Amino acid sequence: MPVPSDRRRSRLQLTVAAVNPGAEAIPVLEFPLLPTALAAGAAAAVVGWLLVIGLVMVGWFTAMAIPVPRMLGFAGQLWLAGHGAGATIGEVTVTLAPLGLSLLFVLLTRTVVGLVLRVVPGAALDGLGALKAWALVTAGYGAVGGVVALSSGAAPRAGWALLGGLVVGALGSGWVLAPRLRRLAPAPVWLAGLPRAVVTGLATMTAVAAAVLLVGLIVGSERVSLIENSLATDAVGNWLLVIAQLLYLPNLLAWSASWVLGAGFSVGVGSFVSPLLSTVGLLPAVPVFGAVPQPGGGSAWSYAWLVSGLVAGAAAGWTASARPAVGGSWLRALARGAGSGFGVAVLIVVVGVLSRGDLGNGRLVGMGPVLLNLIWLAPLPLAFGGASGALGHWFAKARHLPEVPRPGGPDDTTELLDMPTERLEQQTVPLARRD
Repeated sequence: MPVPSDRRRSRLQLTVAAVNPGAEAIPVLEFPLLPTALAAGAAAAVVGWLLVIGLVMVGWFTAMAIPVPRMLGFAGQLWLAGHGAGATIGEVTVTLAPLGLSLLFVLLTRTVVGLVLRVVPGAALDGLGALKAWALVTAGYGAVGGVVALSSGAAPRAGWALLGGLVVGALGSGWVLAPRLRRLAPAPVWLAGLPRAVVTGLATMTAVAAAVLLVGLIVGSERVSLIENSLATDAVGNWLLVIAQLLYLPNLLAWSASWVLGAGFSVGVGSFVSPLLSTVGLLPAVPVFGAVPQPGGGSAWSYAWLVSGLVAGAAAGWTASARPAVGGSWLRALARGAGSGFGVAVLIVVVGVLSRGDLGNGRLVGMGPVLLNLIWLAPLPLAFGGASGALGHWFAKARHLPEVPRPGGPDDTTELLDMPTERLEQQTVPLARRD
């Protein structure tokens, strides 16, 4: 019961009946979904192609004797290489895809598609409209991939160009439409927090791989300098060489991750590089390959890197147990931790497959992680580390937390109030817009 000291104040609620009824609404230009989504995918592919042409033209200005059609053909080959279709340079076919360029294409697709789809009515993107838009954008991007392959003299690889375009288009447009696509198929409650845990584990492994690559460059700095001096490039050539190596940086990180997991990688036929043993023959004349260790057995510091899989798995498992709070069941924490670690291993294997390829002919064939080793050496430490990290968090924090309430269930913190509601006075006031 309220006491006399409680004072009630009447509240005034204003309802806007109309704003400038005589004025006309500003027209908004909208386009139908079908042609707009197809154009968005095609535009994203063309923007990526123009970016590659710009990079090639920087080097072309130093050798303008090369005909323009030949320069444009090389730009098309580089665009195809970024989509996994390989590139033909003279008589040499390079199938080692620059994953850095591929990631750049995905980012450009996300940006361009996000801008173009703003002119589509919002209602057209609701429900199955989001799935339709995703398919149309992907098809538009893939069609441009086939056209670029045919116009660049790579007709035999048009199928791979189409497939690579579909993959890049699907990733970029799916990134934009992800919130709408998730509404079509909501994830189960028990999966909540696992994507974040997998990303945490993958980020940890990437940081470890970057540290290994940096240490290798520092230790092999003398060999790196010798390779740079042997190339005898000018200032523009040096910058282009740096850009080319940065485009292959994700490949190098994938190889380093395979190295720290003990699976090792190959830099050509008959070569094998791992923490336990290194057998290296002829290397490409690229400065970054100066970081490859000398042939012979491993050392104590190289053996220490083998615990990286356990560390990355533990980071994923700790995150899986912490968000959302597991509470109560250690078996649930164990399953979530092991599952998150296994998810990280699957992504590492997938990236390892994409990072493989040929950098030429002869001995420069089959460069990249040793897949047979990676397939069984990656899941073991990552899943075990994930389970250990999740159990560690459960014993430290989560076992003291209550179970996560069921969706839509009653909340223990809800209090029923029997206080009388306050009286509201409603008044409708038309508002006029100031000119």
